[in-house]
Amino acid sequence: MPRKRQRREERPVDVTLPITPMLDMSFQLLSFFILTFHPMPTEGQLSLNLPKIDASEKAEKDPVPPEEDKKDEYVITVISNSSGEVSLLALKGPTGDMGNIKNMVELLDRLQKLPKPQGKAELISIMIEASNDLTYAKLIEVMDLCKRAGYDTVNLMPTKGGS
Repeated sequence: MPRKRQRREERPVDVTLPITPMLDMSFQLLSFFILTFHPMPTEGQLSLNLPKIDASEKAEKDPVPPEEDKKDEYVITVISNSSGEVSLLALKGPTGDMGNIKNMVELLDRLQKLPKPQGKAELISIMIEASNDLTYAKLIEVMDLCKRAGYDTVNLMPTKGGS
């Protein structure tokens, strides 16, 4: 009868992971992504344009509100230059043109000094007529000034010239 062979016990294989080269490679990748990352210069700036008024469209008439719901309406015209910055500010009220405004501080001052019917700012409506080239940040700044002056009814509309 053939003799059975005895198996030798194999020693377990010692598996070692080379940690140092793996760490080196991960830091090289991290360095590469940090050094090659270039954020956009206008990050956070939205490219939005206000709609143009189409001359062929006829404005639908809203039903006439009751006398107690009528609000004094003021229009702030904001015209921008080619770079999207504010070049002209004007304010028109129910009595007519109230003149040009030099800067945002003067706009806030004029808004705070508007005569309030029955002493209530809620009876005043502000329309912002902004050109299409105006940057969104500047438009928000004008809206912010209206809110700081105490007016809750602030609406937007495009310029009538379509510019």
